[in-house]
Amino acid sequence: MSARFVKYSAIRTGIIVFLGLLVAFAGGCAGKSQVPNQPPVSSGQFTDSTGYVLTLPQKPQKIVSLLSSTDEILMGLVAPERIAALTYLADDSGISNISGQAKAVSRKIRANAESVIALQPDLVIISDWQPPELIQTLRETGMPVYVYKMPTSIAEIKQAIMAIAQVVGEDEAGSRLVAEMDQQLAQIAGQVKQVPDDKRQVIIRYTVMGGSDGKGSTFDDICRHAGVVNGAAAAGLEMNDSLTKEQLVAVNPDIILLPLWDYAGKTDLQKLAVELQEDPALQGVKAIRRHKLISVPDSHLVCTSQYIVQGVWDVARVAYPDYVKDE
Repeated sequence: MSARFVKYSAIRTGIIVFLGLLVAFAGGCAGKSQVPNQPPVSSGQFTDSTGYVLTLPQKPQKIVSLLSSTDEILMGLVAPERIAALTYLADDSGISNISGQAKAVSRKIRANAESVIALQPDLVIISDWQPPELIQTLRETGMPVYVYKMPTSIAEIKQAIMAIAQVVGEDEAGSRLVAEMDQQLAQIAGQVKQVPDDKRQVIIRYTVMGGSDGKGSTFDDICRHAGVVNGAAAAGLEMNDSLTKEQLVAVNPDIILLPLWDYAGKTDLQKLAVELQEDPALQGVKAIRRHKLISVPDSHLVCTSQYIVQGVWDVARVAYPDYVKDE
């Protein structure tokens, strides 16, 4: 249901309450840093990334998450008892940063309507890249569905955390998570700035599909915060492009990051590393010559939650071990 279908009386009441809350909020937050561009809130009403106005009469107590990153965000915001289900990937330590904590939530599901409807949740959190048909089907049942914008940068991840925190009624917890991210990013920046310009490293992230994560990807932003050059972006690749072998040679990276996790589970990752290291066409590449093929947790590099900061730590430590120490 869009905002234009809300009854006039509800709109009038909502506006009055909203103005009162806005005055109180402005007075209480004067002088404090804020995450910009948050959805407006009005007496239990939340506008999601699609423009849909969601009304929640109280803090949701049966929340369903349909993305691994919202699994991680929710576990940082609410008690496990308020989560009706996480995704099936929450238990996979190869890609989940909360596999241990996730044991406190008994139900793990896939993103399909039948699994969600069976739980009768009072809030479903789903990303804007998931099938519109699924979103529509869930909304047609009458259950509250909040669609958030899939982040492509660390700044957008902070915004997503604060938006979700507002919807679940845990603004303070959201602010705490963002503040912790900012503190660690500042610590990394302080160490990385000591690295001389002539020692800046060029890095390629190599997946089972080849080199990837060009301009506009979260990995590109990880590289920026870690003070390294993203080789894929330097080669002119966009977020979903693949790096060819010829481009890899031209980029001539100092370090190649290798995967530790394969979604399909069909790739021999050790064999992949050996084949890359021994490829005759790549023997002139600095990372190959110097045996700088290094694996870091995929869960840190591909997440769009607060744990992305761990990815920044990983890349910075790999690139500048003499300058960057443990957090």
